[in-house]
Amino acid sequence: MNTWIKTTAALVLSAAASVSFADAASDAKAMLDEAHAAIVSKGITAAAAEFNAGGKWKRGKAYVVLVQFDGGTLLAHADNPKMAGKAMLEAKDATGKAFVQETIANVKAKGESLVEYRWANPTTKKIDDGRLLARRVPGQDAYVAIGYWQ
Repeated sequence: MNTWIKTTAALVLSAAASVSFADAASDAKAMLDEAHAAIVSKGITAAAAEFNAGGKWKRGKAYVVLVQFDGGTLLAHADNPKMAGKAMLEAKDATGKAFVQETIANVKAKGESLVEYRWANPTTKKIDDGRLLARRVPGQDAYVAIGYWQ
């Protein structure tokens, strides 16, 4: 009976985590649509300045980043604007995954990308499972993305 309770509890927690990530994914998709629209309407430079200011571009466990393909240079980081200008092409997550390179390759090939990675959760500041949902910026060698956690 004890094994059954542990198994059931693990399944319930796993299902709750999936629902939570599904909700976070839906919110991230809506936020990505907004960020993409801001770039299209204002241009990449004005949008980057707005993203770096934070505000509505940082929401709880999600934030906007804007990255150039060349060098993986961060043009904007809504959670940490001091990161703007940094080359992130060689950045690896806590497991050694080159998530920026993977995102660039996916966006170049498909126009969009979803990459799972282990990075600092903006709420807890601890390494956690996150996702990076990205879309190519029209007419630019760059992507806009939402980093989010459940």
